[in-house]
Amino acid sequence: MSIEKENIATAETNEEGAKVDNNQFADFDDEAEFLKEEKEREEKIEQDKLLPPDPDVILEVRHLKKYFTLKKTLLGKPLSSLKAVDDVSFKVKKGETLGIVGESGCGKTTMGRTVLKLYQPTSGQVFFKGKDIAGYKSKEMRALRKQMQIVFQDPYSSLPPRSTVGDLLSEPVKVHNVVPKSKVKDYVLDLMDQCGLRDYYYERYPHEFSGGQRQRICIARALSVNPELVVCDEPVSALDVSIQAQIINLLKRLQKERQLTYIFISHDLSVVKFISDKIGIMYLGSMMEFGNKKEIFDNPMHPYTKALFSAVPNPDPTEKTERIILKGDIPSPANPPKGCKFHTRCNCAMEICKHIAPEYKEYEEGHFVACHYCEQNH
Repeated sequence: MSIEKENIATAETNEEGAKVDNNQFADFDDEAEFLKEEKEREEKIEQDKLLPPDPDVILEVRHLKKYFTLKKTLLGKPLSSLKAVDDVSFKVKKGETLGIVGESGCGKTTMGRTVLKLYQPTSGQVFFKGKDIAGYKSKEMRALRKQMQIVFQDPYSSLPPRSTVGDLLSEPVKVHNVVPKSKVKDYVLDLMDQCGLRDYYYERYPHEFSGGQRQRICIARALSVNPELVVCDEPVSALDVSIQAQIINLLKRLQKERQLTYIFISHDLSVVKFISDKIGIMYLGSMMEFGNKKEIFDNPMHPYTKALFSAVPNPDPTEKTERIILKGDIPSPANPPKGCKFHTRCNCAMEICKHIAPEYKEYEEGHFVACHYCEQNH
């Protein structure tokens, strides 16, 4: 059944069964409802702060927010903010890979950097190995830098052009005293070998390498301090398909050998499906759907997730897939829509979606969705 037909059927059911029609919201005060929802969310956040961290996970994020101030008063009070990450929560076990998917500008990269404290969170809790690091200062974070690292999207701009590969990889090893100074070069050469880099690359500069080789250098630099958590920010998006496969296989092998935990940010659903254990779907700073890989791909519940999956090319020419075209452009995160953030582009939007934000609920074990349409049809 197409999305349009499903929407019509739902609308009839709502009018006759659930009594949800346009008249119900004729005199609805959106601003009052927004303030009510904000108050309820704040109360929920305060309640969750009292809960102990989950001992079975290496990373637990609760109600994470990152707002960038756009305008201030003369006294420095924020007048308007860009809500890059807005109330995101998830858990990752040691050795797992969490894939984060969404359109450009949905807050994936900002969320990854905020988890690592490269950006200071506006509010929320980030439990790493049972300790809330959200309020840590720079000195406190310095000891944790060995355990948390990042691989950036653009390998060329993230590598200093005047440093050789040997210098690039040796510096973090020396700063964090990973091995004695007399053993640094041997340690770096061994690390280069693990990442598929020849030993004679040690004296070369970044501009002498291809994109795939530069990304291997970035991976080696991230692993030089023996981290436990690595945020991979679209590490293969700028590479050829054949090179992408090599880098993905390298990341999988290193994860198995070193028991690494990944947060893997990407646009490519096929790559995410291959490497991830859990998947989070983000839109306009919020988590729309979250669950195990099998559940998300076999039973996508949110209309946004279905639209993303319909855009994936099908290698079978005999099998026809129905493409779901999203309406309009992504709204500005500085002025997100009231109610459900996705309702302005959703083919399944109901009247309630325009006024009341959906609750982020667990519909199956470990499968969370924020959608009125799912609630009506589940």
